[in-house]
Amino acid sequence: MRSVMSIHVYIRCPAITENDSKDHCQGSNLCSPISHTERIPTTSNHSFLTPSSLTNPFEMAARKLLVVGATGKQGGSLIEALSTILPPFKIIALTRDTASSAKPLASRPNITIREGDFSQPSPFFASHKDIYGVLSMAMPRTKVSEEDQAKPLIDESIKYGVNHFVFTSVDRGGEASDKTPTDIHHVATKHLIEHYLKEQTSRSGSKMQWTILRLVAFFYNMTPDFMGKGFASMWAGVGSKPIQLISSRAVGLFAAKAFPKPDKFQGKAISLAGDESTLVQARKVFRETLGYDMPETFGVVGKGIEFAVGRLG
Repeated sequence: MRSVMSIHVYIRCPAITENDSKDHCQGSNLCSPISHTERIPTTSNHSFLTPSSLTNPFEMAARKLLVVGATGKQGGSLIEALSTILPPFKIIALTRDTASSAKPLASRPNITIREGDFSQPSPFFASHKDIYGVLSMAMPRTKVSEEDQAKPLIDESIKYGVNHFVFTSVDRGGEASDKTPTDIHHVATKHLIEHYLKEQTSRSGSKMQWTILRLVAFFYNMTPDFMGKGFASMWAGVGSKPIQLISSRAVGLFAAKAFPKPDKFQGKAISLAGDESTLVQARKVFRETLGYDMPETFGVVGKGIEFAVGRLG
């Protein structure tokens, strides 16, 4: 049986500036590109990945990568990070709709846009041979369940000889994540998908390796719209307890590095966190950086969102 390792990576993101506010607050997130890694005291079974091990170019022939959900923030960040790797990968971006949000990707080199049903990937694999790697981001709150999206993709990836499958999941307490599904539906679903991925790749005859990236709450949740205000209200419900946050850019960075260096990432579940903050601390940074208060709303709104999508913290 392949070895399995859980790694916890903490990335300290530098403070954003006022000039960053438009891009980060209105666009994607509140965290600027990673500039350094902060080492945190830890036990011997934790590992840290430093920038020197993540940013060197790699010498290999161009390979095909399938990015499922390429028009989302995680997929877009992966594509951005892959653009810094030489020689470049050939990226096939699978999206539900090529007519709208996928248009900006079409102008990028080495990217092919394809429209398809995430839950029925067989026709796609039949027409696209020699896919080296797959990045899968199961989408919650869609007409098709997350399991019905992820499991067929895993099965077809194994069937068609994919070498490396990267799945973005949710952290459920660091090393306890393997045995902690939680009672939050979309989090528990990702727990099931993780185990399905491990089980299917452990079967005799499968050459596919896997990497799981377990994410915490996203910085880009702090936006001035209804959902952003609701996120802040949920955070207020946590009280003085700090929560961990991650930038979609950090996720893209690690996902991108998993493919060219599979020996460092295969068979590993990596929990990613960019910062840890209480709401009081976050309000202070938000105000000092952007010049206005963090958008919030009534606590009942946060309770409603919590009921619909699960707890925070």
